[in-house]
Amino acid sequence: MAFDLQEQEQIAELKAAWESWGKYIAGLVVIGLVAYLGWTGWNWWAGKQAQAAADQYAVFQSSYAADPVKAVAQADLLKKDYPDSPYATRAALLSAKGAATANDTKGAQTQLEWVIAHSSESAMRDAARLSLASIELDQKQYDAALKVLAAREGAAYTTLFAELRGDVLAAKGDAAGARDAYKDVLAKLKQEKNTPNAVLVEVKLAALGNS
Repeated sequence: MAFDLQEQEQIAELKAAWESWGKYIAGLVVIGLVAYLGWTGWNWWAGKQAQAAADQYAVFQSSYAADPVKAVAQADLLKKDYPDSPYATRAALLSAKGAATANDTKGAQTQLEWVIAHSSESAMRDAARLSLASIELDQKQYDAALKVLAAREGAAYTTLFAELRGDVLAAKGDAAGARDAYKDVLAKLKQEKNTPNAVLVEVKLAALGNS
């Protein structure tokens, strides 16, 4: 009889606890379930988007191989549909190269500026900066080129940025600045033991004469 009474007391306590906390526990379970389903759904959607972007990039590559200039339209479509995809970045960089080859300077600049503004990869943004600064050097837009080069983010292209900075300063008529840039390049190349490129930089430095 005592056991039955104890059981009844436990049941009564459980009922009281459920009445007090049950709705909150149920709510937490529902929240957890919704979060899990949301996470699963997001992963499925992200995977589907990534595959679709990859498929569209494959179409772009085929188009680029056939005609780099006409492939720009395909690259623009990829940028529009999947702007956050790394495939869009790569398509834009290739399109810039194709446009530059076709002497479409404006088109090349547009593609490179898009990469700088939208790519999530600093290496890709720096690669676009190098190409953009080279175009601006060719267009005698020296200050614009120097501004782009000053925005370098990573260390991967340090010597290339410094060398191009020297080229821009030399073209601008700042021989002292160009010499400093080239000397900086040579110091870094010496550490990297990059002799072939060092020879070219030494030629550029010698062409400036001594100050």
